[in-house]
Amino acid sequence: MALELDPELEALMAAARAANPNRPHSAEIPVEAFRAGYVMLSQAQSLAGVVCRSIEDKSIPGPAGDIRIREYVPVNVPQGPLPCLVFSHGGGFMIGDLESHDSVCRQLANGAGCKLIALDYRLAPEYPFPAAVEDVVAAVTYICDHAAEMEIDPGRIAVGGDSAGGNLSAVVANTLGAGRLKFQLLIYPSTDMTRETESKRALAEGVILDKRTLEYFHQYYYGVIGMDPADERISPIMSGNLAGAPPAHVVTAQYDPLRDEGKAYADALSAAGVAVTYHCYGGLMHNFIQQTGVVSSTRKAVDEMAGIVGKALRV
Repeated sequence: MALELDPELEALMAAARAANPNRPHSAEIPVEAFRAGYVMLSQAQSLAGVVCRSIEDKSIPGPAGDIRIREYVPVNVPQGPLPCLVFSHGGGFMIGDLESHDSVCRQLANGAGCKLIALDYRLAPEYPFPAAVEDVVAAVTYICDHAAEMEIDPGRIAVGGDSAGGNLSAVVANTLGAGRLKFQLLIYPSTDMTRETESKRALAEGVILDKRTLEYFHQYYYGVIGMDPADERISPIMSGNLAGAPPAHVVTAQYDPLRDEGKAYADALSAAGVAVTYHCYGGLMHNFIQQTGVVSSTRKAVDEMAGIVGKALRV
């Protein structure tokens, strides 16, 4: 497939190829090096110098010990209980952490005018499925139960995340439902690991998230332990609780293999009676929310997402 990328993204990709023409595939890199490289690249390409009123690392109880969190309080908000977005980072359930998504969390907090709590859930292969699900469900439940002491408005809590984090956010939204959660922001989420879509076939190679990388992530997240990909905690599109889910905004990218399953999930939510908006960003690839310092259209996209979350949490 010929890719008509955003010109700034095309230049970025070309520069990366020129700088390292013989770079090994991600699936061939030791996981610790993969993780370190992911953080370094994210920090190099994300928008620098985004200031919040306060940023504090804390921990909350989890099913297997404390879960690290990072709490962002945005600029220009009044004192008192704030709406909150609980954010789960992407990274194929194997990479990513509080540092890889620090910039975009700052942008979302400020743009939405809400407190943002980023979660540092357990990662495969050390902790395969269902560790990440258990951590995120436990963390969001704890935040809902302890909203008052965390200076959060319990009636205005949303979940969100990108890629694997979008998957986990969808799972927790289906688990807790609209009774506890106000909104969900799903950024190029992985929602269906049971089938091959047209976007997966067409974009198997030559993109940031290629077929080999997807298979690598899936293998170590749930494949090694032989779990059924149709489990609704792995493929949230299989959930029987979609009708009870909170309103959603689903984001995809034109040249992302996960594009079609993201759109299918938005359609499934809508068919179940959930209020949903959907946007596919042209010319962009997977991971674009971490390119806000080098691709101007991605910065605009994150601002748009933040505005949607802010509006949903102000109602």
